[in-house]
Amino acid sequence: MGIMLPIAGAGPPQLLGSCVGKLPDSKVRPVKRIQLFFPPMVFPKFQSRQTALFPLGLGYIAAILEKAGYEVEIVDCASEGYHTQIDIGKERIVYGLTPEQIRERMEAFKPDAVGISCLFSTLEKRMLMIAEIAKSVDPEMVVVCGGPHVSAFYKQIIQNPSVDYCVNGEGENVVTGLFDALNDREPFDSVGAICYRRDGEMAYQPRVSWIEDLDVVPHPARHLVDISAYIDICEPQGIRLDGERRKRTAQMTTSRGCPFQCTYCAKNVTWGKSYRTRSAENVLEEMQHLIDEYGIEHFAFQDDNFTADMARAEVICDGIIERGMNITWEGPNGLGVNFLSPHLLEKMKASGCVSFTIAVESANSVRLRSVRKPNYIKLAPPIVAKAKELGIEVRGFFMIGFPGETLDEVMATVEYARSLKLAVTNFAIVTPLPGTVFYNEVVADGLIDEAEVDFEDFTYGAGELQLSAVPCDQLKMVRKVEWMRTIFVGADGEFKQDVRLKREDVLDELGKAVSLFPGNDEIKQLYAQACAFYDYTPVLPLRDVG
Repeated sequence: MGIMLPIAGAGPPQLLGSCVGKLPDSKVRPVKRIQLFFPPMVFPKFQSRQTALFPLGLGYIAAILEKAGYEVEIVDCASEGYHTQIDIGKERIVYGLTPEQIRERMEAFKPDAVGISCLFSTLEKRMLMIAEIAKSVDPEMVVVCGGPHVSAFYKQIIQNPSVDYCVNGEGENVVTGLFDALNDREPFDSVGAICYRRDGEMAYQPRVSWIEDLDVVPHPARHLVDISAYIDICEPQGIRLDGERRKRTAQMTTSRGCPFQCTYCAKNVTWGKSYRTRSAENVLEEMQHLIDEYGIEHFAFQDDNFTADMARAEVICDGIIERGMNITWEGPNGLGVNFLSPHLLEKMKASGCVSFTIAVESANSVRLRSVRKPNYIKLAPPIVAKAKELGIEVRGFFMIGFPGETLDEVMATVEYARSLKLAVTNFAIVTPLPGTVFYNEVVADGLIDEAEVDFEDFTYGAGELQLSAVPCDQLKMVRKVEWMRTIFVGADGEFKQDVRLKREDVLDELGKAVSLFPGNDEIKQLYAQACAFYDYTPVLPLRDVG
């Protein structure tokens, strides 16, 4: 049974009981051919870098739809149109396929339905653009939207007439159930975790269950994209610190969710509150397939917390060694410090781990408690020291700009981060992401007007929402300077002449920083030193930048 809620000021909510068996207002038609889209990417011109990552979420959806007998195509707009950039104002860039190219892909494939992923809130407009293109190509086309942002905002998104269905949370079983229902293979009311329109109102059918045994989910359908394109671009998350070397890299997830309940994290709306894992054997089978089929040399485990089950992580490490996999791997999304030990670190190193990120977030215990984040302040230093002793690169995630946070508190976190001597420090400016407890608190406090909010502002480094006692511009400068300090500045405070980056990346990053903060002498001097070292004449004369 579903729940009916009003759209745009309609009558009060009511149970759907009298509507059971009725078809929705949203499009219902037989579906055989399904085209899945990852939208073009939006990023701040000076604060972010382009990436090219296989869309794992769509890969899983495509695999299970193929298994169910549907014809599927994946269109990764961001990577297919990687070299096409459009300036959309407010110092933002969109890269990816153009609207005309997206239309051409739809007209060529002639799908009965399109599915659109919205991994980040910043992509909402791009998702809705694709939905509108679909309806202009074929008004009868079924349009389904999903992903973390949709899971948090399905009530608002379903009000767009170009969107027929919203999938809430984990989508594999939901989308197959939905399309089977559209093909009259099962009752429509049996499909859970979907939102649609019925009798002019929003109808929501709650989730029945999560996938408990992740091993039953087919491996992502990477054969539906040109994997060589990702390898050729070779731009994973964050800046590369291995110079010219371009390893054949693949992304994987081995678990869903995280044991913690941090109020700023939106994982619950996507994965639920539980932490679920794939078996070590299932993970190793996918790794072996990627090595054999695509010649993969390096793996990036995208889990929210790869080592949260330490025993399983150890078995995976042992399996890599026992199978003789000649690979390296990293954990870029953040490992819980309390889920690392000297013994596990040694296993990780032996199996090829070259890098991981820890998420300490703050050096202020009070701030950590306010967002229910585990306190790693004292646990992190010995773990970092052991990893560095083993030759594993450690990066760090930190957050600044908490509600009411002072400059002294910010700088305490900065000094703590410096004391760890990490390979890279990433300072995120606290951002209330949709679907989080923190977002709901900020809305309740009147700091966000949901009727006026522009989700393209919701980036960790370029937002303008003033929550702390420190001006946003100052937080942005701290973020950029500390990021550069770990990479470009040596122990003597001067530009490092052995930076493990390509020359053009160094000059690009420092040049962006000068453009972003023209009044910061520290940045200008660092840029001038880099220009001198590389014998490069900047667009602006050196006297103006150093």
